[in-house]
Amino acid sequence: MGEVVTVERRGNIALITLNRPEARNAIPPEMLVRLADAWTVVRDNPEIRVAMVTGAGDKAFCSGADLGRFIPLMSRARPPEDEWDRRLLADKEMLGRGLLRTSTWSSR
Repeated sequence: MGEVVTVERRGNIALITLNRPEARNAIPPEMLVRLADAWTVVRDNPEIRVAMVTGAGDKAFCSGADLGRFIPLMSRARPPEDEWDRRLLADKEMLGRGLLRTSTWSSR
């Protein structure tokens, strides 16, 4: 599997692609953390004026959270398995940042 989130800059536009078409771009912990990182890149680059989010494949833009991965992790029914799980558990604001539910955008 390649990168689950890609960020491509086209002039003043950031194109963020959810890249898990085999799972209808369902968001596992890794994708959520990478989305939060992508939003930080967009926020911190004054040349980026617009961000567009798209989904790879032709079945779905995004089918939502990968609950089979999230629920056991967040309920502690399974231990963290990789750096993405650990980063998500270590930062209580990661979920909100990744899904843009909270904003720490500064004025430019």
